[in-house]
Amino acid sequence: MALSEQQFAKWIDSYGAAWTARDGGRFAQLFEEGALYYWTPFEDPQKGRDEIASAFNAAVGRQRDIDFGARILYVQANLGAAHWTCSLTRATTGKRVHIDGIFVVQFSDSGKALSFREWWHSDEG
Repeated sequence: MALSEQQFAKWIDSYGAAWTARDGGRFAQLFEEGALYYWTPFEDPQKGRDEIASAFNAAVGRQRDIDFGARILYVQANLGAAHWTCSLTRATTGKRVHIDGIFVVQFSDSGKALSFREWWHSDEG
């Protein structure tokens, strides 16, 4: 599949909407059944929709007032990269957290993510 900027932008919008809605089912549907999701480059990936949804639900269960935004850095062949930011409130502490990151997504012909790799940092100490 030759990914277009419009397709990638729509996928990013869906990713952000699922995150802000804290909807693990909708989030997991953005990925192929056997997709790999690398939360950081130093951990083993989440494998498949069930693991991705479970990890997502565990993470967002502690988040409130989520504000996500992203801009496309490039699209080439079946790859897309974006710079993203997110602000959220920790449910347990009430602390506002800011996260800045990059992700690179490899897509299948169906337009779902096959591989998702991200690098991020937060101001949480």
